[in-house]
Amino acid sequence: MTDVVLEASGLRVYYNTRRGPVKAVDGISFEMNRGETLGVVGETGCGKSTLGKSILGVLPPGTTVEGELRFLGKDLASLPREELRKIRGKEIALIFQDPMTRLDPLFTIEDHFVETIRAHEDVSKTEAIERAVKALASMGIPESRLKHYPHEFSGGMRQRIMIAMSLVMNPKLLIADEPTTSLDVIVEAQILEILEDLRRVYKMSLVLITHNLGIVAEVCDRLAVMYAGKFVELGGVRDVFRTPVHPYTQALLASTIHLESKELFSIDGLPPDLVDPPPACRFHPRCTYAQEICRTEEPAWVEYRPGHFAACHFGKDFL
Repeated sequence: MTDVVLEASGLRVYYNTRRGPVKAVDGISFEMNRGETLGVVGETGCGKSTLGKSILGVLPPGTTVEGELRFLGKDLASLPREELRKIRGKEIALIFQDPMTRLDPLFTIEDHFVETIRAHEDVSKTEAIERAVKALASMGIPESRLKHYPHEFSGGMRQRIMIAMSLVMNPKLLIADEPTTSLDVIVEAQILEILEDLRRVYKMSLVLITHNLGIVAEVCDRLAVMYAGKFVELGGVRDVFRTPVHPYTQALLASTIHLESKELFSIDGLPPDLVDPPPACRFHPRCTYAQEICRTEEPAWVEYRPGHFAACHFGKDFL
């Protein structure tokens, strides 16, 4: 038996457009162990959500997927659609970015749960409702709200419902795509505490996609920094926060506001067009340390300390 739950090798996800393929995920490799939380951070448009959706196979028609993506030994990229549907929702679950638009306004909360459970298991409606009640109770939502419609709940409550729906099948892997977006800080803290408790109880693996480095520091074991469709740094949260190797990681950390902040810092420029990304190191047009080699030669993926990788020609200079 292996502890590896998810393994990607040379994963590429290209959206085909009239202008050419959008290289949203372009050659990513990583592993995740059972019970581990991996944070994925980066600016908007760097490919984080595409990575999450590719794991579940919920990509638009015509999307090109290359490389290997294995879940408990099964290659998700080559599985027949029917086999993938059996895994999706039951063994791998996804919390979508915006709970306001992911619940059908014509269905009660009970309807949502019953449909989800019975799509994967041959159980009676009564049993499905009983499981829904337990899942909602774990989120602090009483049984009396089961017959209510989505518009009768606040944003924080809807997000709790989405989490409960994701966990009702007891998945082995949960992908949370910015689960605290549009929530206030109090509700955000509650949601993160719930996710951490449930991960511990069910021993599931969690991929947390977020812009918030504070969240990553609080709940993640490892951190993957993504830029222009690629991982530029990957390592234990403490290692990456204490000694970031890649200039992009350094810039993201510098832009975080904390109690000692005296001025705001931002990264000059914008993320590149993924139809025609910059050659070699994709961060070089915005990097203050860039030299000629950064424009002509792609940096190697180097292990700078055990489990801490980065792709930068001058990574050793930052240790």
